[in-house]
Amino acid sequence: MEKLLEVKNLTQSYKKGNFFSSNKEQMILENLNFSLTQGRNLGILGENGAGKSSLVRILLGLERAKSGEIMVMGEKYFQGKDKKIRQNIQGIFQDPQSSLNPRWSARECLLEGLANYNLITNKTQQSEELAKFVGINPLMLDKKSSHFSGGEQQRIAIARAIALKPKILILDEAFSSLDVHLQAQMLDNLKKIQCDFALTLIVISHDLRIILQLCQDIILLKKGRITFQTTIEEGIENAISRDKMGDFKEFFRASLQNIFYAS
Repeated sequence: MEKLLEVKNLTQSYKKGNFFSSNKEQMILENLNFSLTQGRNLGILGENGAGKSSLVRILLGLERAKSGEIMVMGEKYFQGKDKKIRQNIQGIFQDPQSSLNPRWSARECLLEGLANYNLITNKTQQSEELAKFVGINPLMLDKKSSHFSGGEQQRIAIARAIALKPKILILDEAFSSLDVHLQAQMLDNLKKIQCDFALTLIVISHDLRIILQLCQDIILLKKGRITFQTTIEEGIENAISRDKMGDFKEFFRASLQNIFYAS
């Protein structure tokens, strides 16, 4: 199968302090290597401070890594083709309010990505089709996005992302602000969307249960390093027995007890 994404020797660090300080750079990500294969969703599991947020920003081309390489469908970031790359790798985030302009209508939010790429042919038709696909009433599209519930805003964000027909969709703690009922609905919607749009997902989460429902490949990120990798085919029991450090087992136990780390 085709490799949609390849991450090679990725390292990121930030210098803490200000102009007058001599603080050393803090290592956030260290020598990460992994890939995303078409049709096999990748789950990236990690607690607070693991480096998940920095990794997402780099994968989306929003910041440049200190060293290493990211290839998206054979193209490398910051080589003059970033707009094409970003069209094929879109993100959905934890707090939909922060990613939707509250002064815009839901229709404007849905069409934002298409407008950025000059892909709008019929505003009414395109926005209504997207709304229906994620279960938003088309008659509500001229309401401000801030008037929608959190679950509805998350659906708008998903519709905006898939409008560009990307190959890769990153879900960055996209379920953590939703209650259990809405989580179940969103999971069902995503599975349908993935099938209809031929998407491959990268699911970033501290919740192993979410990752197990969506992903075939799983990596565990701890303090900026990949400390464990497994696949759905290996099975939980085999993965836990192979986990000498106990990190994966710890996340599994937390999931059973419904105890999750802060995102």
